[in-house]
Amino acid sequence: MTQLDFDKGAVPLYVQIKMIIRDKILAREYAPGDSLPSEAQLQEMFHVSRITARQAIAQLESEGLVERARGKGTRVVYPKKIEEQLVGIKSFTNEMLERGIKPSTRYAHMSLVEADAHLSEIFGCAKKDPLYRLDRVRCADGEPIVYFISYFSKDRDLPLDDACYYDSMYALLDELKINKPVKTREIFKAVTANREVSEKLDIKPGDPLLIRERVSYDHEQKVLEYTVSYYLGERYSYTLELGGDSPSTPQ
Repeated sequence: MTQLDFDKGAVPLYVQIKMIIRDKILAREYAPGDSLPSEAQLQEMFHVSRITARQAIAQLESEGLVERARGKGTRVVYPKKIEEQLVGIKSFTNEMLERGIKPSTRYAHMSLVEADAHLSEIFGCAKKDPLYRLDRVRCADGEPIVYFISYFSKDRDLPLDDACYYDSMYALLDELKINKPVKTREIFKAVTANREVSEKLDIKPGDPLLIRERVSYDHEQKVLEYTVSYYLGERYSYTLELGGDSPSTPQ
């Protein structure tokens, strides 16, 4: 346990405690959902007053790192879970910006691959026909949150330059005068991370993931893209509202 500095002129004790716990949260020693020690336990651990322990918890709460509930104690809520409502087709970039979260792309790679049996059925093409495959790791406030693997028909004439895919995919489709999707078909699954996905998202193999498989169609009812998205289970959730527009589409 890190010792506090009780010397005169030192940083206030509650701030020191807050910083110690904050560092543990950021280092995932206290993971999202974990309970923090109670005020009484902090008082004993650091040899401070109950008021000082309470001030430290209050500071953590004001920074959005923890939340307190009567009768349940204090639990870690950082990083906050992002809840997406499936009520319209919306880009990942816009989804994040509307929540005050800065979107970015850590990794992007476009390549040409041969269609296997599964892809040929989705795109209505022959096996071994060429398709575009785009791999991207998208981030929220600098932290990786989703790994996209997207396939596009070769006749979409997309650039092979990786640098083109670090911003919004929908913005790029607009630039290329390719119609954006008007309808999607989606499947959700709960799985655990394999080695490839864990390396992309900086998590451990076996960590919980939410997989979202999506087929998007343009205004001519042609398949625009097929995407498999791997979301961090602890950071993402979906809300479905029945009645209304088609499900939303992140990219």
